[in-house]
Amino acid sequence: MELETPFPYQLVGADFLASKAQALLADVMGLGKSAQAVRAADLIGARDVLVLCPASVRINWLREFTRFSPFDRPAAAVLTGKDGVPTSGVVVCSYDLLATEKVRKALMAVSWDVLVLDEAHYLKERGAKRTKAVYGYNARTPGLASQARHVWRLSGTPAPNDASELWTHLKSAGIVQDQYWDFVYEFCTGFNSDYGFRITGHRNTDKLKQLLAQFMLRRTKEEVMTELPPIAFHEVTVERSAVELDPVFYEQTRLKTPDQFFAELKLADNTLRQALKTVSGAKTPGQDKLKILEAMAGSMVTLRRYIGMAKLPKVCEMLDSELAMGLIDKIVIFAVHKDVIEHTRQRLAKYGAVTLYGGTAPDKRQKNIDRFMTDPKCRVFIGNIVAAGTGITLTSAHEVAFMEADWVPANNAQAAMRCHRIGQTNPVRVRFFSCEGSVDEEIMTTLRRKTAELAKIF
Repeated sequence: MELETPFPYQLVGADFLASKAQALLADVMGLGKSAQAVRAADLIGARDVLVLCPASVRINWLREFTRFSPFDRPAAAVLTGKDGVPTSGVVVCSYDLLATEKVRKALMAVSWDVLVLDEAHYLKERGAKRTKAVYGYNARTPGLASQARHVWRLSGTPAPNDASELWTHLKSAGIVQDQYWDFVYEFCTGFNSDYGFRITGHRNTDKLKQLLAQFMLRRTKEEVMTELPPIAFHEVTVERSAVELDPVFYEQTRLKTPDQFFAELKLADNTLRQALKTVSGAKTPGQDKLKILEAMAGSMVTLRRYIGMAKLPKVCEMLDSELAMGLIDKIVIFAVHKDVIEHTRQRLAKYGAVTLYGGTAPDKRQKNIDRFMTDPKCRVFIGNIVAAGTGITLTSAHEVAFMEADWVPANNAQAAMRCHRIGQTNPVRVRFFSCEGSVDEEIMTTLRRKTAELAKIF
């Protein structure tokens, strides 16, 4: 697999991390903090790397090492508390699993070259179990951070609410010795209430900036704008979730029992895998795979729909977190199937989600587009790739997510360009979400690459 080339600012970030035993990389979302951490691990010759992250991105972290590192490290993710816990190479574990004594003890028994704390704001609460498991319970009971030569924190929002949330990171890094309340009184303003001290603002910000400068690097998109492409395409792999089958699935396939249904799905999956495998060694494997996808699209409708529903929960979980944290303002989500669109709308309804697909009433189509373009409270637009892929403008967003992709790459390119057109003032990031452990991974990789090529034309 050909390695992806980092941007110049990512090389600077990797050098920064590699030079620090304790560090916080606070680049805003979308600048590729994980890629910088992977390169930094390579720079220091790290073999044993532990990545702690939200559950929804465990599999994608494994892919990041494949995409950006030439080192042949063993790599595995801890998916349940019952799993065996790897003790060498790249190990990816969720913060939630640290509550499992078996997992925590196994990880504590290893001397890690690097501990990467992805979305480090998950550790902002000093009393939370996961914070204690990482940074230590007390002087006598250290946490995982004590087992690593390098501890690198990654977060675009290290203090989502106020400066007090920086204390856990600064304290664990040895930059401040103050106890929590001493830190709060020095850097926060507020008042005593019936519920305790209420923080209302900040003070001594110059001193706080000096403390942060000892271990933090932060860049905004505006600062690196000249290095970013106007539109960039990425692939994100998520874990599959169980799908609650409805009668429509059975009606479409004329199968009466779940066993028959899953047997048919497995057959379709194997047939598609074998067909794609036959052209893997061809001179133009990508183009040949597209021909196979185009030829088999009609016979794979149920499998495609099932995969779309299987990855939907984890994708929505990730996007929900990004929207809630303010990491993204607005987003356009594309899909193929109506039920994938509607289930996505239901999960993201609190962000004023609107939809556009074949069944959308004509009088509502333009209303939904206009609302997304003008209403700050309408932060999510979910459209069918064909119905919403041409003739409309969605430049109020510069984030695009393909929950599902059309097997005709030109349709995907046209859809993505709804955000990348006249009126757009920001670089556009397009993410293709693939379902781990399924043929969808290979398909989405092929479609992403071809879509990116075609986007240069449109």
